[in-house]
Amino acid sequence: MTDNNNNNNNNSYYKSEEFTKYEKLENPLEEKWIVSFIKPDNFNKIYYRQFFAAGFYEAFDRVMTFMEKTNYKILWYKEKRKCDLYFKKKEILPLENICTFCNRKYNNLEPIKCNFGNDVICTSEFCSFNCRQEHLYYVHIKKMP
Repeated sequence: MTDNNNNNNNNSYYKSEEFTKYEKLENPLEEKWIVSFIKPDNFNKIYYRQFFAAGFYEAFDRVMTFMEKTNYKILWYKEKRKCDLYFKKKEILPLENICTFCNRKYNNLEPIKCNFGNDVICTSEFCSFNCRQEHLYYVHIKKMP
């Protein structure tokens, strides 16, 4: 038997008709996922965060990494499009934030907001109060006339 059959299919074992267009993608599309977790010291409050992942295994890796870093208990995680209407309409914070000042990733439950008060709307978020203070000085106070 010759290898002509395989050469016609670009050395692929499977015929191209067997796979859908989505399965042929080399880089799968990233989707929003939602993770639900609780703190180990407080079982009364459930937290929700969202993140992007390109498939179940990448989402699993992100959730497990988050769990190991923070020691929170994961209740569930799934694609946002498969969640009920409550989660589709709700604005959910990201799983990992990036500090506006130092550009580090952090996993605080509630990020520290700028909240500068001179009629300036600043949407910056920070990993620590030190970064917030530095931002306030360099961006808002030093620039004032």
